[in-house]
Amino acid sequence: MRISYWLQKLGIAIFSSLPLFLLYVLADFLFLLNYYLVGYRKAVVRENLKKAFPARSASERLQIEKDFYRYLSDQLVETFKTFQMSENDVLKRVEVLNPEVMNDLAAKGQHVVHLLGHHANWEWYAKALALKTKHWLFFVYKPLNNKGFDALMKQMRERFGVRAVPMKSVFSTIESNLDKVHASFFGGDQSPMAHNRFIWTPFMHQPTAVYLGAEDIAKKYNAAVVFGKMRRVKRGYYTIELKLITDTPNETAFGDITRAHTRLLEELLEEQPQYWLWSHKRWKLQPDKHPSNATA
Repeated sequence: MRISYWLQKLGIAIFSSLPLFLLYVLADFLFLLNYYLVGYRKAVVRENLKKAFPARSASERLQIEKDFYRYLSDQLVETFKTFQMSENDVLKRVEVLNPEVMNDLAAKGQHVVHLLGHHANWEWYAKALALKTKHWLFFVYKPLNNKGFDALMKQMRERFGVRAVPMKSVFSTIESNLDKVHASFFGGDQSPMAHNRFIWTPFMHQPTAVYLGAEDIAKKYNAAVVFGKMRRVKRGYYTIELKLITDTPNETAFGDITRAHTRLLEELLEEQPQYWLWSHKRWKLQPDKHPSNATA
């Protein structure tokens, strides 16, 4: 692992030192290669778009598909650029429209469960929030199989004060940091396994299994729940709009928090569908075969 780690680190250092305009030239080439020759998960993307947008024409869905693959290449080079971006670079390219939503909660000493989707550049998202808000930030992630590259990604994710936390360590990390006013970032659009706690709710015209983990954590620790809408303004520039779902989680009915953040993500996908991770197999579980095992 040591040799591969240092080779990967050297490659990333060289790659991330290039200016973004050159990286976008590479992204254009990668799009052509991927879309017209490789076709990475193209069948999955097309099936997902057909399910999610049944009322849109075939030509409209094809345009979303092409725009998605273009953005997938942009996101790849932007992620690698993150290794050498400065604080000013991040703040120039990602505008947090209403950081007071988080900062008001921090001033009250309230922890936050922060939900977002795999929409637009979620790596830049965490960096911008770290620079503009006052919580102690935990970025929850699934470790990669390649240990060397996973270590490098962890280093990148922990820039500007973010703490990268593997999914299996979420509860222990929260428990050991209750003395700090913290916010835990979760991807609210992950597809659960059949043995996980989840509920069924409509999402993009499909019955969809959604994790209850974020709601469970919010209620256990009386944490406010905030959803983040990241929109792409133009190439390399984004805005983040924060939506407070609740600051009294234990006063909400079972499943309400989970359904609320799912609706907010759905609204964002209707508005900017091309920037979601359509290559993700989101609807692996089916309600007739996988009944929910969750209770209040």
